[in-house]
Amino acid sequence: MQLHLEGSEDLNLPRERVFQLLTDSSFIARSLPDAQETKVLDDSNIEARLKIGMSFLTTHMAVKMKLADRVPPQHARLYVEGTGSGSNMKITSDFDLEGETTTKMKWVADAEITGVMAGIGSSILKGFAEKKVKEIFQGINKAMVEEGPGTGHI
Repeated sequence: MQLHLEGSEDLNLPRERVFQLLTDSSFIARSLPDAQETKVLDDSNIEARLKIGMSFLTTHMAVKMKLADRVPPQHARLYVEGTGSGSNMKITSDFDLEGETTTKMKWVADAEITGVMAGIGSSILKGFAEKKVKEIFQGINKAMVEEGPGTGHI
């Protein structure tokens, strides 16, 4: 099953700081909703164990994430691969940043889901994915507020 999601977020931090945080693997690891474990492998790679609950299904997935294609301070890509409970997912997500003192982030994500989760049905899965994306951005926004404008170092 294929899913395509896109949207935008307004962030009350300078673009350079938003880019710095969104391309920091430690920051991403701290911001993941439903993460039971996270392990930062290096500045581009993260492994996590996520508890995912949707509809009548709750599952655990082992997830590998890789930050790539960084073009400071405006663009980056995140690759995600996950497996668990007879399901697999592959997600490619891009973000683009605009602005200076405040930042507008435009993002797009394409997912391929196979196995048990794909059998749930596209409308349930898309609704779940949209809810998760909102939770992810809420977590990121909260973490960004806690991190503050910063001094150029995380």
